[in-house]
Order: sequence, then C-alpha cells, then structure tokens
Amino acid sequence: MTGPLAQLWALLLLRWHMARQPGLRLGMVLGAAFLAWVLVLAVGSASALDAPTLATAIELAPSAYLGFGLLAVIAPLTAGGGTDVVPPDQLVAYPVRPATHFFGGLLLAPANLVWVVQLVALSALTAYLTLGGSLALGALTSMAYVLAITAIGQALAWLVVGLRQTRRGRRGVAISGGALLAACVLAVRYGYGGTILDVSPTRSVVAGVIAGGAGEQLRWAVTTGALLLVLSVGLVAGIVACGWSLGRPGDAGTGRRTQPVRRRSPRRSALRELVAVDRASVWRAPALRRGGLVIAVLPGLVAAGAAVPWNSMIILPGLVAAGAGLLFGVNAFSLDGSGAVWLASLPHDPRLVIRAKTLVLTETVLAAVVLAAVSGSLRSPGTPTPEQVSAIVASSLVCTAVVVAAALAISVRRPHRADLNGPRDAVAPPGALALASVRMAAPTAAVGVLLSAAAAVGGWGWPLALAVPLLLGCGLSLHRSMKRYADPLVRARIVQAVSAG
Repeated sequence: MTGPLAQLWALLLLRWHMARQPGLRLGMVLGAAFLAWVLVLAVGSASALDAPTLATAIELAPSAYLGFGLLAVIAPLTAGGGTDVVPPDQLVAYPVRPATHFFGGLLLAPANLVWVVQLVALSALTAYLTLGGSLALGALTSMAYVLAITAIGQALAWLVVGLRQTRRGRRGVAISGGALLAACVLAVRYGYGGTILDVSPTRSVVAGVIAGGAGEQLRWAVTTGALLLVLSVGLVAGIVACGWSLGRPGDAGTGRRTQPVRRRSPRRSALRELVAVDRASVWRAPALRRGGLVIAVLPGLVAAGAAVPWNSMIILPGLVAAGAGLLFGVNAFSLDGSGAVWLASLPHDPRLVIRAKTLVLTETVLAAVVLAAVSGSLRSPGTPTPEQVSAIVASSLVCTAVVVAAALAISVRRPHRADLNGPRDAVAPPGALALASVRMAAPTAAVGVLLSAAAAVGGWGWPLALAVPLLLGCGLSLHRSMKRYADPLVRARIVQAVSAG
C-alpha cells in the first residue's frame, strides 16, 4: 500500500481529470494566481499606511489572530471533519489511509472563502508588524501559526466525529457544545471579551512576529519553535483521531423505532406540500441541520461580542446571507436526492418544484440575516440614525435577494448529486463550493459598501430607493432561472444529475 502523501497526490490528479467543464481547469489556475496576487498586494499595503492607521492595525493584531484561530477550529467542526478531495462513498473499494483523509482536509482548508480572507488579513498584519525589519522571519512565524491552528482544528473535528458515533457520545458532544455556547453568551453579556483577549496566546504569537522583524532571534526562535511543535502534535493527533473515527462502528442504525410516528397533516395546495417536503429534507440531513444551527447562532454571537458599530452592521447581512446560501442553496435540488424521480412523476405543475425551493431558501437566508442583525444590534455602541436603520433593512432584503437569485441560477446550471445522509456529506464538490462562495460573497459585499455610502450621503430614503432597482434585478434573475427550469430538457438533466450523478 502506498503512503498517504502518494495517495493524496493520486486523488488530486483524479479530481483534476474529473474537471471536464470548459474553462474549469483554467479557472482553478487563475484563481490560485489571483490569490497569490492579492497576498502580494496585502503585503505591499504596509508602506502606504500613515502612522495612526498603522498603530491601530498593530493594536488589533492579537484580535485578528484570535479570530483566525476560532474560524480554523469552528469551520471543520461544521463540516464534520473537513472536506474530502473525493467523496468517501466513491472510495469504499480502495485502501485509502486515514492520514490521506486528514491531509486532504488540511489541503482543502483554503476552499473556504472566509478562511482565505482571514489569511489575506494576517498577511497584511504580518507586513505591518515587521515594517522596516525582516518580513521573511515574521512570515515564517505567521505561517507556522496558520498551519498549527488549522491542524488542531482538523484534529478536534475528527475527534468529535468519532465521539458522535455512539448515542452517549452524541449526548456528551451536545452538552459540551451547549455549555460552551452558554459560556460565550455570558462572556459577551458581562463584557469579559477583553479579559479573554488578555490571556489569549495570540499575544505571544504577535510578539514573536514583531521579534522576528526586529531581529530578536532568541524570542523569534522560541515562538516559532513552539508553533512548529504544536503543528507536529496537531498532525499526529489528527491522524490518530481520523483513523479512530473512520474505524469506529456507529450505532445510529442499530436501534429500532417502536413508538408511533404521527402522520403529517395534508397541506392545502401542492406548493405547500412541496415546501413542507423541502423543509423536512433540510432538517433530516445531519450536515444541513448542524450547519443551519451554526449559521443561526454564530454570526450574531460574534457580532454581539465584538460590539460591531452601526455603520459596519450594514455590511453584516451580506456576509451572513452568503454563508447561509452555501448551506444548500448552491445545489438546491439536492434536497430531493434519489426521490427526485418520484417527485418529477407527480401530477403537479413542474414549476412548483423550483418555487418551493425558492421559498425555503429565502426563508432560510432571511432568518439567518435577521437573527444576526438583531443579535449584533444588542451591543452596538450608541443609537443608530434613521439612515443607518434604513440601510440595515435595505441591506438585509437586497443581500437575501442577491443570494437567492445567484443560488437558484447556479442550481439550475450546475446540479450535483449529494445524498446528504452522513454528517460529512456536502451539497457540492469543494471546487464548486469555493467558486459559488466567491460568486455570492462578492456582490453582497459590494451591496453592503454601496448602501453604506448611500447612508452616509444623508436622508433615510436613499438606501431604500437604491434597494428598489437591485431587488428588481434579482427578480429578473429569478424569472430567468424559473423560465430555464420550465424547459423539459433542463428538468430532465437536473433530475438525472441529482438522482443518479
């Protein structure tokens, strides 16, 4: 049997050859080149900052490093152990090592757009912290921190996957998660965020980066060596946890249901029946259920803990909407699964299927946006102006419409098969999710910036007036997607892809 790195290389080559769409390989290469160009620009921005802005950035550096650490731990937990290069059900007949699965998850960590944005921010901060000194030494410390915390996050995620194989483990994970969430809420409520930051190890990491730039070799070597040691421990622990999790038999299907199951009451129309089926499909999938809970709780908690100012609250709905759209919206027809053929044979208007998906996706995205906006506004300093309130409302509505329109267009053009039976199942391949995240995050961020500028002009009516043509444009996009779905050939292709791959 070959080693894990050789197996990972073979899987990457297989995934490369599976990219048969025109321009997909070129897009992947250009995307990597664009990321490298953005990193160079971020590093070069240090020389353009004035002294007060540079001092503020350096002061906020420990918080930025801590934020990246939290993201690197939470992201693989929501993904159920990380993203796979090739879906596990396609590798059952092959002796793939657990270390291969673990290294694949590490390699695909940058497929998360928020992870990439945080990496760009850390690159810029490294340049700020080492301005006038050795950028190479500071970059080595920052890179060691990024790799170490990402490995720890992946190892912890695989440990949770293994614990959740039994009923007692699932209860323990749920109790631990609830206790941690309650502790975070209490810390935010009683203002212990500053205390947590004071004892955070990221201050030592930032000090090591500064020492590397200033030429203090001893402190830099100690900090970087400690991070490399943490990286080694994370890699070993992750491989062990991954092997333990994949080899542990689960008891999810051993129990017998003896209690009566209440039949769902009939709905008044075919559309309502389809909406009820789609809602149940979202809730029955472990990956979607866990991701939905994270999307509903985490953004608002972070916004409340950071005491986001009202001007920044205008941009928050776009970030939350893009994340909620990735939950299942980019492959909305995957909710049908193998039942897509049965649903397509029912005697109802075929266009009701996409209408039901649109309604369920809209309520999911809008609920996440409203929860985040309300939670974040609880600790925003000061009193909002009428212009800021109207801009937040307009941003919530427009960003929801943008994400729904973009997700439905992607779902109709590029459907994928996704069983969504296991906790690690994803609605689409990693590359498709990465491209979809860019396609949804870029316009929502632009909408937030545009509405922020409209609120600064003066007059609460400006953001609402600007939202009207944007909503109309999203409506036209939805109309085109529904018209395209009305084509029997398009529907047949979607049903075939979703049900059989």
